[in-house]
Amino acid sequence: MVSYSKMPIGLARSSDPLTSKMAAINLNPTKLEAKVLEIIKRYPYGTISEQIEHDMWRDFNIKSSSITPRYRKLLEKRLITITGTLKASSGRHQQLMRAV
Repeated sequence: MVSYSKMPIGLARSSDPLTSKMAAINLNPTKLEAKVLEIIKRYPYGTISEQIEHDMWRDFNIKSSSITPRYRKLLEKRLITITGTLKASSGRHQQLMRAV
């Protein structure tokens, strides 16, 4: 029998259900960061989250909830930069991100 109480919880919160904790253990953020960066690099003049989420779903079947936390890490690593804003289909402005 596996003792889940002794397992690391990865990126899950202590209040999350066991399934979330197990998913967090198997999550490799650097692989996701690399995929997000790959998508951003396709747009030399920059792109917004809406387009990145669309491409990530189309190419990798990855949902937006897994994508948005990667932007901050890529910014912290100075792999992307914010160059302005652009209007999304919702009418709201989103940050325009470009690979460095």
